[in-house]
Amino acid sequence: MTSMNRQDLQTLLVRIDERVKAIQEDIREINIVRQCASHKVKIRTLERMAWGCLAGLIGLGARMIFETLK
Repeated sequence: MTSMNRQDLQTLLVRIDERVKAIQEDIREINIVRQCASHKVKIRTLERMAWGCLAGLIGLGARMIFETLK
C-alpha cells in the first residue's frame, strides 16, 4: 500500500466513525423522545415483584436456618 492509500483509508475510517457516532446520538434522542409511560409502569411492577420474591426467599431461608438451630 502506498502512503496515499493509507491516508485515504484513514480518512475514510474517520468519516465512518463520525457517521456511526452521529447515528448513535440520533438513536439516543429518539429513545428519549419515544419513552412510553405504560412501559415504565410495567417495568416498575416487575421490579417490585422480583424484589418481593427475593425478600420472601431470604425470609424463608432465614426461618429455616433459625428453626434448624433452635
